Amino acid sequence: MWLLLSLTAVLMFTTQNLLMRVLAVKSVHPRTFSFVFNSWATFFAAILFLFERPSLAVLPQISWIQWVLIVAATLGYGLYERTHFLARKQLDASTTAILFLLSPVITFIGALLFLHEPLTFSKLTGAALLIGASLTVVHKNPKLQASRAVWIAVFAAMMLGLAGVFDKPASIGIPANFYSVALWGLSLCIVAFPSISWKQLTDEFKIGGWKVALTAFLNVIGFVLYVKALALADVSLVTPVTSSAGTLTVLAGIFILKEKSFMKRKIIAGVLMLIGILLLR
Repeated sequence: MWLLLSLTAVLMFTTQNLLMRVLAVKSVHPRTFSFVFNSWATFFAAILFLFERPSLAVLPQISWIQWVLIVAATLGYGLYERTHFLARKQLDASTTAILFLLSPVITFIGALLFLHEPLTFSKLTGAALLIGASLTVVHKNPKLQASRAVWIAVFAAMMLGLAGVFDKPASIGIPANFYSVALWGLSLCIVAFPSISWKQLTDEFKIGGWKVALTAFLNVIGFVLYVKALALADVSLVTPVTSSAGTLTVLAGIFILKEKSFMKRKIIAGVLMLIGILLLR
C-alpha cells in the first residue's frame, strides 16, 4: 500500500514541478508568488481536512518533543518555500529537478543517523549515484557555475531534505490532513517575513491565476499521500520512491518544455537518478 501511495505522489509532484517552472518564469516577485502558492495550498489542505473530519483526540497526548519536531519541520518547509521559486525562475525545470536530488539524499542520510534505519551497501551506492547525477549537470556548465540561482537551489534542497527527516517522527499518530494544514499554514509566516506589499500580492494572484491554484492542489495531494506512506514504511524507503519525480521531471522538461540545453548530460543524469533510486529501495 505504501508503494501505491508513493507512486501516486510521484505523479502529483512531477506535474507540479513542470507547472512551477512555467509559473515561476512569469512571476515578478518570487517570494510573494510563493506566499500566494502556499495560501492556496493551505486552503486546499483545510478543505481536505474538513472533508475527511479525522479524529483529533490524539492531539492532547502529543509530547513536547514531538511539538519541537513539528516546529523544526515547519521551519524547514518554510525556508524551502521562501527560496525555491527564486531558483525555479532562473533555472529550467530539468536542471532544478536534478539539483533538488540533494533533498532525498539529505533525508536518506538523516534517516540513517537520527532515525536509526538500517544501512546497506545498495543504499549507500544509490545515494552516491543521486549526488553524482547532480554533479553531472553542474560540472563545467557555464550557466550553473558560481550561479546565485544554483546556490539558492542547493539551500532550498537542503531545507527540504532536513524537513523530510523530521516528517516521520513529527507526524506519528497525527492525521495526515491535520499535519499538512499545520505545516502549510505555519509556513506562510516564514515566507511572508518581514512583510509583503498588497500591490505585490494582488499582482502575483493575477499572474498565477487558476494555474497556481491547480499547482498548489497537486502539491497538497502529493504531500498528504507522502505522509500517509510514511506511516506505513521507513523514510529510507518512501523518500527514494517519491524522489523519482525528479527523473520524470528531467525527461518531461526535455520533451515537453523543450529544455534542450545540455540534453545529453541531463539524460545521463536521469539514468543515474533512476539507478540510484532503485538501489535505495
